Parts: sequence; structure tokens; C-alpha cells
Amino acid sequence: MAYLAVLCPGRPPDGWAPDEQVGYDAVLAGLLASACAIRDGLKASTCDLAVVRTQVETLRAEAASYAAKLDAHPTDFGDDFAERAITGTVRLAQIADVCLATCGDRAALKRLAKAAETCTALYASGYMPFFVGARQLLAMPEGLGEWCPGRPPIPVLGTALQIGRNALARHEDKAGDGKARSTHAEATDDDRAGLSRHSSSAPEPKQVTAEPAREAAPALSLRVFPSLQHLPLPSQMSRDRGDSPRALCEPIAEVPLPLTPAPDPAAVASMLNAAFPWAREVTEQYAGDLVGAPFAMLKPRTLVGGAGEGKTSYARALLRAVGLPEVLYSAAGVMDGGNFAGASRTWSTWRLSVPAQGVLRFRMASLGCVIDEAEKAGPSRRWGRLDETLLPFLERGSTAKAIFDPALEVPLDLSGVSYILTANTRDGVSGPLLDRAPPVQWPMSRREDLPVVAAAILDELRRERGLDEAWCPPLDGDELDALSAWRGGSLRPLRRMVEAVVAAREVFARQMAH
Repeated sequence: MAYLAVLCPGRPPDGWAPDEQVGYDAVLAGLLASACAIRDGLKASTCDLAVVRTQVETLRAEAASYAAKLDAHPTDFGDDFAERAITGTVRLAQIADVCLATCGDRAALKRLAKAAETCTALYASGYMPFFVGARQLLAMPEGLGEWCPGRPPIPVLGTALQIGRNALARHEDKAGDGKARSTHAEATDDDRAGLSRHSSSAPEPKQVTAEPAREAAPALSLRVFPSLQHLPLPSQMSRDRGDSPRALCEPIAEVPLPLTPAPDPAAVASMLNAAFPWAREVTEQYAGDLVGAPFAMLKPRTLVGGAGEGKTSYARALLRAVGLPEVLYSAAGVMDGGNFAGASRTWSTWRLSVPAQGVLRFRMASLGCVIDEAEKAGPSRRWGRLDETLLPFLERGSTAKAIFDPALEVPLDLSGVSYILTANTRDGVSGPLLDRAPPVQWPMSRREDLPVVAAAILDELRRERGLDEAWCPPLDGDELDALSAWRGGSLRPLRRMVEAVVAAREVFARQMAH
């Protein structure tokens, strides 16, 4: 948007005529028109983000194809105008790749890394850190992270730059150590012509060079993973496969990872009250956590209520409203609760803790972890009880700042992780866990909430089946009347009723076709 704001701040009243700024190239002018149409739709918030992503992919492909054509057959307006057209088209394609990369598109980041490699080979300054970091990021087996519409972009570009700078700094440090270890005898031995190279007793004048400007850490950031130099250096094969703790996590070791800014509490409350009008008191508690918060953070609580009453759906909607990436951990039937905190690297089945895996997956220091069905975890201590394993993770101000990870054998700062627990009853949940995650009684949905709940269920069915609202319109009055047998409480019977209504629509449509 910033690039388009400079190049074409507004839509000209007489259309998009090619001018000197775009090298009198009609195709480039048309591509910029398409880009501005996408920009205007995003600003107006009237477009489907999934459709926008497809439009950006199409725009990138067209721009890249035309740039290759221009490079092979320049325009006839002179070298200067031809250069403007090629530069503008390539830049537009790369800006589209930047947008796609921040949505988790590996192919887009690979193209950007290739462009940076080419610039580095041509001795252009400033591209090597990104090229090195992007290559390492692409080699990581867990990928760039997952992005969903409505969430902040994945900070892959900043992460790649930081990884590259750290890797180059380590390389320079090792090179400096090697030079320091060279001796006078070695220097003399290397002089095959018999000319001794003796170091002068006078200090050599130091050449003052300007240090390259380092990218500032994000305004809201946290170093989750410390240095991993204490672990054995992995082989290149281990780095490629990510099958050792150090190989897996070293690219983000000592790297400041972004924290999600605290959203407007009123906006969060308004969004949740519209979707869960029967849970206003619960929403007020969570919205209160955001008042004056340094970043998006929620106090740990245990939502206690009957089966099927929407606790898990509410928890996930809450995290989306706050802007936190989501990790859903089902505790039902878990007999090795100790594995939530990770497994030792001395075992071949080593693994990071569940929150640390989320940080690695999303490249974010702040995320939300939903512990579902907390009271149904196994009670045995043989492999660790989950309710006891969770205790240090829930102390944001103390123990969560230094959670020892058995796979990495260092403490991690997981204080940016928020936890929401759900349970059908307090029975089976230990007192210490309820002390750290106080129980909150989850209210039952009411009969008057039927239109809101049914609309939410229908929207969920659309997403599951990949249907547009035009093909699956909202429920009409007759259909809502057919659902009036629902009296509130569990949402699962209502979901089955909505599914029956949608199935009836399809049956009726087939009958009309005949």
C-alpha cells in the first residue's frame, strides 16, 4: 500500500493512461490499476481475504511474465523509458511476493531469496543477510508458520533478516577467532620465499569504518529462545532435516520475536457479545485483562460448564478477537501429561514443550493455548499429571519467564503465552491448578439466542464445506421456526438441526431441477 500510495495515490478521473512515470507502458499501467483495485477493496473491508490472496497471486504472475517479456524485448520508447517499465513491473511482482510471503507462501519467499541472491552476486550491498536468513528459514521443516484471515501478517521478512544477521555475525566471530589463533611461527613457515613477516611493535592505525545499520527489534518483542551454543553442533544433514534440538531452534535463538499489540478492549467485547450474547459477564472479565496491558495477554481461567455449551468455540473466538495465534490441546484421555512440558533430548523421541512448539510454528512470542477438557486428563503420576505439569506455565510473572525445556536444556521465556482451560466439572481438576486458573462458570445459551447461534453454526458449515454465502444464504423465518424446538443449553443438538435444514435445501433443489 505504501508503494502504491507514492506511485498512484488515487484513481485518475480519466482512467489509467500510461504516462512518463511508467515508461509509457500500457500493460504496466493496467497492472497498477489492478493493484490499486485490490488496495481499495482492502481499505474498504468489502472483500474476501481468500479471494484477495488469489488476486495478488494472479497479479504477481502477470507482472513477472511481463517483466521477463520486457527484458527480452524492450519497448520502443528509448532506453530510459524501457528501464522504467521493467523496473516498475519487477518491483510490483516483488511487492506481491512480499504480501504472499507474509501469508506463509513458501514459493514467494523462495523467489525473494533468489532475487536477493542475484543482487548479492552483483555486489549490491545489504542483500546478503536476507538471502542467508531466508534460505535457513526455508530449510526449517516446520515451515514459515500458519496464517489465517484476520490475524497479523507472519513476520517472515524480519525473521529472515535477523536469522541472516545472526548467522553472518557467528561466521565473522569464528573467522576472527581463527585469525587470533594464528602464531608468528605459522606465519614464518608460510613464507616460502624466505621473507619473514614480523609484526611491527608499533600499533597499526585503525581504519574507521561505518557499521552497517542493524534493523531495530520490533517495538513489542520478546527473546523466547536463548543461545544454544551449549548443545552439540549439528551436522549439515541434521540442519537440513531439523532432527536435532539445536538444528530445529537455532535460527530463532536470541532473536526477538514479535508480541501481538493489545487490542481495544471495547472492540473485543463488542465482537464477542455479538457472537455469544449469553456470555457477557465472562467477556467482561477477559476484556478487563486488556485494559492497560503491555501486549495482548489474557489471565488464565478455567471455563466450567456443561457439555456442548460452546466453551471451546468461545475460547477460540476470543483468541481470534484478541489477535493471538491459537494452539488447541485436547487433554481428554492424556495419560502422559508430563510431555506437555517436552521430552528430554537424551531420548530419540525428544520434543519441545507444547507452548514452545507454538512459538516455533507461528514465529510469535505471544499466542493462546486452549487446554480443552482439562478434567479428563489421566490421574496417574507415572508419566506425569497434566494438571501438575501446567502449574509453572500459568505463573506469567515468575516461573513462566524461565520454563526449563528438556529438549533444549535451557530455560525459555514463555511469559507471552496465554492459557484458557475448559472443563465440564471441577471434579478431577486439582486445587493448585484452579488456584492458578480460577474457575469461571460458563452460562448456558438461551432460547432467545437461537438466531445468533444458528447463524454462527451455519457460517461454520459454510467454511467446512467451502460454500459462499450466495450458495448457502442465511436462514429465513420458516427455517428458524423449524429450529424452535431447541430450548437452549447444548449447541450440538442445534447443530444437527441446522445440518438437517441445509440438507433439506439440497434435496429441494434437486427436486426442482427435475
